[in-house]
Amino acid sequence: MTQQIKWGYAVNQWKAGFTSFARLEEIERALKVTAACGFPAVELNAGSGRWDPIGRPENIDINFGSPEHFRLKLRDWGITRVASTFFDSTLMSFEELHFGLSSTQPADHARIVAQAKIHATMLAQLGGELLVVRPFPSFWKEGALNAERMAAAADCWNQVGAMAADLGLRTVLHIDALSALRTADEIEQLLALCDADNVGLAFDTAELTIAGHDVVALYRRFHQRVLHFHFKDALATDTLGEYQLPNAERALIAAGGEREIPRWFGEMGTGLVDFPALLAAMRELGYAGWIIVESDKGPEPIATGMMLNSWYKQNVLEPLVR
Repeated sequence: MTQQIKWGYAVNQWKAGFTSFARLEEIERALKVTAACGFPAVELNAGSGRWDPIGRPENIDINFGSPEHFRLKLRDWGITRVASTFFDSTLMSFEELHFGLSSTQPADHARIVAQAKIHATMLAQLGGELLVVRPFPSFWKEGALNAERMAAAADCWNQVGAMAADLGLRTVLHIDALSALRTADEIEQLLALCDADNVGLAFDTAELTIAGHDVVALYRRFHQRVLHFHFKDALATDTLGEYQLPNAERALIAAGGEREIPRWFGEMGTGLVDFPALLAAMRELGYAGWIIVESDKGPEPIATGMMLNSWYKQNVLEPLVR
């Protein structure tokens, strides 16, 4: 089964945006480096604004002519697949004219589905497979979930899942370290409310570890619904419950919280995640799908993190599944 595991890299490694990724030659260089490091597929990031050349379909059209021409250009650079796209409806969108939408608010659902469809359509045109979504806002914005808001979120993602299925895609829920959804029991409740045919789970090894989960045990519990992985290491866990801090994205993740953690995320093999044990469980339970490696807040120069992850993939992980 494990021969079917496929490897890719998330373009968020390159901090896509107007500061470092707006020029086409920068995109070309970044993706050539990605291919040279042994990652022939990428996960795109659904963005906003004209300075994000590959995060919006209209920007793909402007810069590359069409999704098909972009796909051909990727092949020229050594990227043979676009595996997935990450979509976060809680972020501001200039095009959709909002400051963030929440799945727990039924009034936002139609706009979330419409916005997701824009990115899902482009992903399907690029030959992708998975729409990766952030299912909940951060805890500090949303507070603890109740049955009503959990059901509302499930309804939203079922609608997105059905829309994506019509395009030949599957939808996976990516739970992060700041999420309003906190516990394994809450994950189980959410999955029970979601259509198993269309909506699965994306496992982010670092985010879940920072949130206090044992990712190997959690994967064993939910493996039948896990359709996607993000592999990155976690250098610390949130032992003080600081996900509840106002503006936790800055107060905890960027500033490090009370302990002033300099960096939460690390390259594979440098932190708390037991990747060999996780891969052994994936092999045992027959996982066949994508592993997307990430280098959130990686070292400079940017390619360093990718090269370190490539070494770990080639020398530690791949021998385990040969």
